[in-house]
Amino acid sequence: MNPQEELHLLYLRLKEEEPSVARGEALWAIFEETADDSLRFLSLWTFSQNQFDLGHFRSFLVSFTLLMEWIRKDEMTLTPKQELDLYWNYKSYLIYMAEQEDVTVSLLEEDLDRFIDFCDAHGFIRTRDYISFMVYSKLGDEEQADHYLSEWVDAPSDELSDCPSCEAFSRMTYAIERGFEDRALLLYAALRHERGCSRMPDQAHPYILPLFLSRKKERFDWSERLIEEVKRGETLFTGGDEPYHLYAKMYYDTNYTWSMEEKKQLIPFLTDRGYLQFLLAHYAFAHRQSLGEEASYLAALRTNLYEIAQSLDRRIEGVFYLNLVERELKRITQFVA
Repeated sequence: MNPQEELHLLYLRLKEEEPSVARGEALWAIFEETADDSLRFLSLWTFSQNQFDLGHFRSFLVSFTLLMEWIRKDEMTLTPKQELDLYWNYKSYLIYMAEQEDVTVSLLEEDLDRFIDFCDAHGFIRTRDYISFMVYSKLGDEEQADHYLSEWVDAPSDELSDCPSCEAFSRMTYAIERGFEDRALLLYAALRHERGCSRMPDQAHPYILPLFLSRKKERFDWSERLIEEVKRGETLFTGGDEPYHLYAKMYYDTNYTWSMEEKKQLIPFLTDRGYLQFLLAHYAFAHRQSLGEEASYLAALRTNLYEIAQSLDRRIEGVFYLNLVERELKRITQFVA
């Protein structure tokens, strides 16, 4: 058996294995060592899926960005099922690319147009408008995001549609980012009753919990119930959904200690938008620990938050993320006090 055949057989075996760091390393080695272009494409694609399943979103982005070289040239020979699977991953690529401050709007829109063409050719109207909404909401382009939001919510589901709970989560986080708090609370209530993936409502906790904590004096208080839900979730440091449990815990647990080792394990997985969310939760915890004092550490955290928000806003010369940070810092001050 020649080395090329051995690599191909190894790829076929790895493709069936559960996501793991070791599996990812082996797939990446195949990508680097083979001269077979089709095998390079398949191993890189499977590696990117492995990274996404592990929650290593930056690594997923790097690998799928390399994969885009094949997609842009339309050099793959895929079955209809494979093509559908590829464009399912393409959805995630577009969303996470829109969370990076160093990605140009022109490149992002070029790749979005290619995705739209695929959706139009297959009649995936809901997915087309949903992903367009997601991209423009991540960019902070409120006019475009609102337009696509109004289009996709009433369109029928298609083969590439996200589950109802994930779609509700996207609407809820956008409402929070826009400052529409009552709408966000209603969407969270709806999210809890939607049928969908097991990631909900856990993934929503760190976004909605600060809202309840800052409003607990003026209406029925769900914060204790939410805290109990968060406590039932496992906190691991492999990326994926675990950071959401961790962020939520940082909002209410006065004894929680965020070790440097945990930071080192988690932060490299995050997009720029994800890192902003981490810093907001970390600021809430640090503010509570300082007992309201203007410690120099809090000032440094605020500076970091503003810098990231401004770098994300700079892509379209807006103030979307700056406004979000200012609202959330004000909210943290309210419920910590």
